[in-house]
Amino acid sequence: MRVAVVGAGIAGLTCALELQRRGVSVEVFEREDRVGGRMGTRVRDGLAFDLGANFLIRSYSTICDLATRLGIGLRNLSPVRHTLLRGGESFPMNFARPGDIRHLGGLHWRAQVRLAVMALKARLRPRPLDFFDLSQVPGRYNTEDAHSYASRTVGRDFADYIVDGFNSCMMFSRAREMSAATFAALFGMMAGAHRDFTVQHAQGEMQAIPSAIASLVRVHTRTPVQSLQPGENGWSLTSPLGEMEFDRVVLASTAGAASRLLREPGLHLGLLQSTRYSSTINVSFRVPKGALGDVHCFYVPYVENPVIAEFTNEALKEIECGGDSLVNVGLHEKAARALLHCSDQAVFARVRQQLLDLHPGLASVAAQVRPHDLQRWPEAIPKYTCEHVERVKRFLEHGQGRQGLYLCGDYLNAPWTEGASRTGQRVAEMMLAT
Repeated sequence: MRVAVVGAGIAGLTCALELQRRGVSVEVFEREDRVGGRMGTRVRDGLAFDLGANFLIRSYSTICDLATRLGIGLRNLSPVRHTLLRGGESFPMNFARPGDIRHLGGLHWRAQVRLAVMALKARLRPRPLDFFDLSQVPGRYNTEDAHSYASRTVGRDFADYIVDGFNSCMMFSRAREMSAATFAALFGMMAGAHRDFTVQHAQGEMQAIPSAIASLVRVHTRTPVQSLQPGENGWSLTSPLGEMEFDRVVLASTAGAASRLLREPGLHLGLLQSTRYSSTINVSFRVPKGALGDVHCFYVPYVENPVIAEFTNEALKEIECGGDSLVNVGLHEKAARALLHCSDQAVFARVRQQLLDLHPGLASVAAQVRPHDLQRWPEAIPKYTCEHVERVKRFLEHGQGRQGLYLCGDYLNAPWTEGASRTGQRVAEMMLAT
């Protein structure tokens, strides 16, 4: 069996590695000059900038297992402080223990009580909700958006600051654009006794894991797939390398890129064309190493600042050069869309001023807060709306593998890099079983 994998992000690479380990002939096609997608890293002036995802958590069982198998060390950063910016003050955003609720985000005591009850139920749940496979979350959680659910069960204050703030930080879109299933599963992962949100850092930065996988499988970088046509006995794939024949094809690109390759009506086009993504720009500034103290991540709810969604302290990952480190900033979707086509200089100027306004410690060393690098992400993370979650469920039950074509990626109800990697594993297992 010959298999083509289109896209060398973590989903496609995981799928290719699993297939190759079982003796399948696999070739991976990637249009960019590097592998990894949102797990990429770029080094400039002695400082490593993670272009998208910039840390792991111990609940990433698939990726952590891959790192171990590949000989890549993982270092725990936890315990680290996470902070929510609200009304010019900083409030704890840590949620490692049930007792942390009484300090969480400046919430009113009534909201704290309701949240504590919700956390207790999550810890007592015999079968945890799986955030990395939203298709398995019971349908009753998928009848309203995350903001409405949080407002109804805990309170509007909790929805506006904690839920919307966390969603903007990790997804770059608003909580009204995510299903309650997404929130319930994520909350269960953070509060449940079965999960571990310990923050980890990979030796060699995020790029180390996809690069190590790519060294073991056949990957063609700078090789965009130009056309993909089904035939009687498989698929014809055309790229700068010429026309090649494969028995099966795995589309592990974004949904939009996959839809542009398919021309046959009914071949998953409905799902692909209806998938929506949040946009962001990751903007990095060079700052004095100790400027952000011991806080790892700063959450900025949209109601506080409509430009910056979050910023992280890269000094805690021991990224430093000449006494400097980096602060990496992620933007709210609305601001990112407005800036996507602006010059780098304009983006840096806009974000830098907002950052200085938000953090007094950085404002006190403003002359040393200097632009470092940035990465535009017009399609950053899928929006897991109620409609999307249900649409993916139907596809996975009835459409996956039709005519030897498989879809693979985080938009298949599989958030974050861990979810994407798991879809790669599931596709490989499904293909090997048929």
